[in-house]
Parts: sequence; structure tokens; C-alpha cells
Amino acid sequence: MDATVIPFPRPAATPTVAVAAPVADAQSQQRLAIALADLRAALVEQRRVLGEWRYAMTELSIGVVGLGYSLEGYQQSLDGVQTKLGVLRSESERLEAWATAAE
Repeated sequence: MDATVIPFPRPAATPTVAVAAPVADAQSQQRLAIALADLRAALVEQRRVLGEWRYAMTELSIGVVGLGYSLEGYQQSLDGVQTKLGVLRSESERLEAWATAAE
């Protein structure tokens, strides 16, 4: 199986033209200054919100760890209850067998 290479067409060379930078008037300078000030304010607000978000994530992490410890304690309590229920069941079966034999 032979592969055929298809050459891509090359774009025609475009002449390089030097473009003069536009002369900024006072109004456009003022608009730029306002836009930059707004951008700076937005970045400050974004940093503040990000700090609050990080704090909230830390608090959530602490809460989840505490919940994990609580669930472990609950599991241990359930294990203890299960053990006690096993003992009670064995005792009730023993008493049942004794009552049946006493009839």
C-alpha cells in the first residue's frame, strides 16, 4: 500500500506594511484608565472571594474529618450492640430450649 503525499497550498506572500500606532487622545486615555481601575478592583475582589472560598474549604474539611470520627464512634457502638444482641439471643435460645424441655 503506497501513500500519496498531497502538498498543501502555500499562501501567497503578503507584503509587510508598517502601520503607525494610533495617536491616543485624552478621552481614550481616560477610558483606558477607568478600565484598568475596574480591572484592578475586580482582581482585588476576586482575591478576596478566593480567600473566603479557601477558608470555607478548610472549614468543610475540618467538618468532614469530625464527621468521620463521629461515624467511627457510631460504628463501634453498633458493634458493641451487635455483640450484646448476640449474647442475648444465645441466652434466649438457651432459655427457650430449657422451657421446651421442661414441658
